[in-house]
Amino acid sequence: MSTLSFAKRMMMSQEIKANNTIEGINDDLSLIDDVIKNKKQISNYERKRIINLYHGYQYILTHKEINKDNLKELYNLLSDGLLTGQFANRMGEYYRNKPVYICKKSRLDVEPFLGVNENKVNDLMNQLFEFINDKNEKNDIDVFIKSQIMHFYFVYIHPYPDVNGRTSRTVAMWYLLNNKVYPYIIFNRAIAFSPNKYENNIILGREKGNITMFLKYMLKQVLKELEKEYIISNIVKNSSYHLTKEERQMIEYMLSMNGGYSVKDLAKTYNNYNTKQKIHTILDEKIKPLIEKEIFTIVRYTKSYINSEPNMILGINKDMVDIDKSKVKHINLDKFI
Repeated sequence: MSTLSFAKRMMMSQEIKANNTIEGINDDLSLIDDVIKNKKQISNYERKRIINLYHGYQYILTHKEINKDNLKELYNLLSDGLLTGQFANRMGEYYRNKPVYICKKSRLDVEPFLGVNENKVNDLMNQLFEFINDKNEKNDIDVFIKSQIMHFYFVYIHPYPDVNGRTSRTVAMWYLLNNKVYPYIIFNRAIAFSPNKYENNIILGREKGNITMFLKYMLKQVLKELEKEYIISNIVKNSSYHLTKEERQMIEYMLSMNGGYSVKDLAKTYNNYNTKQKIHTILDEKIKPLIEKEIFTIVRYTKSYINSEPNMILGINKDMVDIDKSKVKHINLDKFI
C-alpha cells in the first residue's frame, strides 16, 4: 500500500466514489469507470460530479506546490459546471466575495453556521499556505494529522460559495501525495462509512474551538480502512482468481458489517452506498461470483428466502487469510471466518 500505484488505483475509483458519497451521492464503481472512459451517457451535472474529481485528482498528481494560484486552478476543475446562479455570482478572483451559510446536517430548520467574513478569507488562506509549507512532521502519522488539520481549517474558512467539502478533502489528499504518504489516501472511504460522526465532529470542533475529537475520529476511521485493505490485499494474494474492483468492494462491505452477515444483510450494506438494486440481483451478480471464487463461504442457510432461494449466512474463507493479526486491532476478523 505504500506505493504511488496503490494511491492511483484507490483515487481513480474508490476515492472518487467516497468523496461524492460523503456529499450524499451514491455512484456505483462501474458508473464511475464508464464516465471516465466516456462509455456512459448521463446528465451533464451527474457527469460533472464524477469527471471533475477525476480531473482534480489528475491535477494533484502532477502539480506539487500547494499555493494560491494552483489552488485556484484545482478549484476551477472541481467546480466546473457546478456553480450556477447565485453561487457563480458570489465568486471573486480567488475566493468568494459574499457570505456563505453552512447547513447543519443538511437541515434547513436549524440555524446554519456562517462561514468566516469574506473580507478575512484571503488573509486566513495565506495563513493556511504558511502552515502547509512549514515542514516539521516526523513520520507518516504526523503528515496525516497535518493533512486533516488542513482539511478542517479549510472547511472552517469555507473560502468558496460551493464545493468546499470536496475541495477540502482533495487538498488534504494533495498534501499526502506530496509527502508520499500513500496508504492514508483512503481517508475519504473512511468518512463515507460514518458520515454522521464526521459532520458531528466538524460541528463540535467549530462550536468548541477544539479539533482534537475530529482528529481522533479521522485517525480511528482511517486505521480501520487500512486494516480492511490489508486483509483484502492478503485475500487477493492468496486467491488464484482475478478479483474485480466491485468484488474487492463487496469484501470491504463484508468487513464493514457489525452483525448479521447474511446475504440480505450484505445486500442492505451494498444498497446503503450504491444505486439500490434488488436483493436477488446483488446475490446473483455480486455475491455468487465470490462464493464461486472461494472467497465467501456459506456458513449455513436461514429460514427466510430470496425469491425461491434460501437466505444464507456468509463468511470469509479462512484459507484465504494468513495475515499478521498484530497488525489488525480495529477489525475483529474472527467473526467473519
